Amino acid sequence: MGAEKNIVAIELGSSSVRAIVGQKKADGSLQIVGFEKESAPDSIHKGVVYNIDKTVQAISNIKKRLEERGHFVIERVCVGISGQSLRTVANAVHRQFDIKVTISDEMVDSLLDENRAQVYPNMEILDVVTQEYRVGSNITHEPVGIMADRIEGFYKNVVARKSLRESIMRCLKESKLEVADCFISPLLLSNYILTDTEKRSGCALVDFGAETTTVGIYEKGILRHLVVIPLGAGNITNDLATSLHIEHEEAEKIKLTYGSAYTEEEQIDATRTINISNDRTIELKKILNLIEARQQEILANVWEQVKDYSDRLLAGIVFTGGGAIIPNLETAFIQYHHFDKVKTRLMPSSTEFTTSLKLDPQNNTIATLVAMLRRGETECTSERHEPTDLFDQHLEDDVLTTPKPANISAGTGVVIEPKATEVEIEQPTEFEPATDSEPEQPEEPKKPGAFKRFFRAVSDALESLVEEK
Repeated sequence: MGAEKNIVAIELGSSSVRAIVGQKKADGSLQIVGFEKESAPDSIHKGVVYNIDKTVQAISNIKKRLEERGHFVIERVCVGISGQSLRTVANAVHRQFDIKVTISDEMVDSLLDENRAQVYPNMEILDVVTQEYRVGSNITHEPVGIMADRIEGFYKNVVARKSLRESIMRCLKESKLEVADCFISPLLLSNYILTDTEKRSGCALVDFGAETTTVGIYEKGILRHLVVIPLGAGNITNDLATSLHIEHEEAEKIKLTYGSAYTEEEQIDATRTINISNDRTIELKKILNLIEARQQEILANVWEQVKDYSDRLLAGIVFTGGGAIIPNLETAFIQYHHFDKVKTRLMPSSTEFTTSLKLDPQNNTIATLVAMLRRGETECTSERHEPTDLFDQHLEDDVLTTPKPANISAGTGVVIEPKATEVEIEQPTEFEPATDSEPEQPEEPKKPGAFKRFFRAVSDALESLVEEK
C-alpha cells in the first residue's frame, strides 16, 4: 500500500461493540472505509465486560463483516478503555533536602516514579497527569533549575479496576487480534472535541453515553478531574419501558420521537395522547414527565462534579455523546443550575475525514472511534488471499493432467502435499485417436491408444450399418 495505512479502531461501549476502519493517506488525510456495530446488552454493562464468550462472538462477527467489506485480514486493532470504575485520584510526593539544591530532571523523574508506585486496592494506574510542583513556597509547572530545599509534586492518577483492562485484552486475544494501541477513551475524546484554547481557559466535557456519563474538567490546559457517572440515556429508555409496560425497542422509539430534556408547562398539550402497544394510549404529558425527571437526575449528578470548578470554566461546559441529541438539553441545564455557558458539540467543527459510507459527519457516536483512527500509527491489516476452490482444482488436474510441483500453497496458508500415485482418469464421453505427435509413455503399455483404435473401428462399423439401413 506504500505510504497508506489501514487503521482499525474498536470500542466496547456501554452495551455494544463498535469498530471502524480508516485508511490514512500519504498526505495525512483520512478515508473511512468500514464501520460495523454489534449489540451486546447481555455481555457488556457500563463499559465493563461481564460475559467473555458473548463479547468475543460480537467482536468476531464485526471482524468478519469488516474483512468481507475491505477484502483484507484484520490482525490488530486500536482499542479504547472506559467504564464505570474509571476516575482520577489525587496524590502528592515530596522530597526534603538538608540544604538548598538545584532541582534536576532526575529529581523530578524520581517523584513521578514514586507516584506511579502508589498502590490502590484492586485498581491499577492507567495514566498520570502532572498538576504542578511546589518548589520551596512557590507553585510552578517547570521546577527544573530552581534552587530549593524542598520539592513537592502533585498528580492526578487515572485509575480503574484491574479487571477492566484485563477482560478487554482477553476478549481481543480470543478473537485472534493483537493490540496496536491502547487509549483511555475519555482523554482521547477530550483532545479531539475540545480546542487547546478551551482547555486553557477552563472547560468541562460531558459525554452522555447509553449507560454512563463521563465528566472531564480541564483548566490551564491540564486535566483536573475525571469521573464516570453510572447513569445515561439508556436509563430514560428503561424508565419508559417499565412505567408504560412496553418493549425496550418501543420505548427507545418513543424517547427519540417525543423526548425533551425540558418543556415549559404552558407548551404541553394536556389533552394530547399517543398510541402504544396493545391498542393503548398514553398522555404525552406523562411521557415528558418521565423523561424530564430522569434527565434532571443525570444533570444534577453532572453539576455535582462541575460546581466546584464553575467559576473557573471560562469556556463553559460542552455536551457530547449519544444522549446529547435530546432536544432542549442546554435549556434544561440552565434552568436547573443557572449556569449559562453550555453548548452541544457532536463532532469538531471541521471533520477531517471522507467516506463513501452512509455516515453523518455530525454523528457523535463515532467521535471516539475517529479520534483513535487519527492517533493510530500502526498498520492493522494484511492482504487477503482468496482461497482456491479445491474441487475445481482437482477437476482441472484430472481433465488437463497439468503436473503440480510439490509443496505449493493453495493461497489459504495450507500446504498441499503431492499425491502418492498419479492415476490418469478415462473420459467415457469423448475419445481422440492416437497420433504420431502424442508423447510416448516410457515403460508403459499403450493400452489406452489400442483401446481407442478398437473403439474407433467399432464406431466405423456401426456407422456403415446405419448408412446401409
